[in-house]
Amino acid sequence: MKDDDGHVLVKGFYDDVIPLTPAEKTAVAAIPSVEDELQRDLGVARPEVLGRSLFEGFNLPTLNINGIQGANVGAQAANVIPTVARAVLDLRLVLGNDASRQVQKVITHIQAQGWRVLDHDPTDEERARYARLIRVDVKPGGYNAQRTPLDTPVAQQVAAAVQSTVDAPIVLQPSLGGTLPLITIEQLLGTKLLTVPIVNFDNNQHAENENVKVQSLWDGLETYAALMTMK
Repeated sequence: MKDDDGHVLVKGFYDDVIPLTPAEKTAVAAIPSVEDELQRDLGVARPEVLGRSLFEGFNLPTLNINGIQGANVGAQAANVIPTVARAVLDLRLVLGNDASRQVQKVITHIQAQGWRVLDHDPTDEERARYARLIRVDVKPGGYNAQRTPLDTPVAQQVAAAVQSTVDAPIVLQPSLGGTLPLITIEQLLGTKLLTVPIVNFDNNQHAENENVKVQSLWDGLETYAALMTMK
C-alpha cells in the first residue's frame, strides 16, 4: 500500500486534500525543525518520507498499520499453520477527506490486488470459489478533519493573546494529529475552533507514564488567562 518512500499507493488517496493557504504554508515553514532530535529519540535512521518535515506531514492523510496478529511467536511458537491473520489499519484524515470515501478507496485498492473482500467470515462455498479472501470490518465513529484558517480574526486574536505571555515567537500549526473531535463540535455549535496545547513535548500522550511538567502547567495558566481576557 506504500512505496519505498512512504507515499500511499491507494488510487486517489490524496486527491481530496484541501491545500494550505499561503499564510498556513508560511506558518509551517517557520516551525523550528525537530527531525534530528526526533530520530534520536525514536532510534530510527531516517524518516519515512525524506525531504518532508514532520509538520508538513501533519497536513496529509496517512495510512498506518497499528498491529498485526497471526500465529504465536517466541516461547509460544509452534509448528502450525495459522487459521486466521488479522491487521488493524489506521487512516488519519485531513481537511477535504471524507471518512467513508477514504475507507472505500482502501477497500477498492485491496480488491485491485486480487482479493475478494467480505464483510463476514467466509462460507465453505466462498473458500472453495476464491483463492484470496479477506474480511474488512470498518470501525464506526470515524471523524472528518477540521481546520480553522490562520488568517481569520479569531485565529489572529488567539495568536496575539498567546504571544503576549512569552518572549520567544510562538509556534502556529494549521493542523494537529488528533480529532478531539473538533468537527463534531464545529457542526453542532456552528463556531470556529482553535486548540492551544500547554503540555511538554515529551508528555507521552495516550501512552505509559503520561505526564505534564509543573512548569508547563504554570505557564499554561498564564496562557489561558490571556485567552480569557483577550479583546
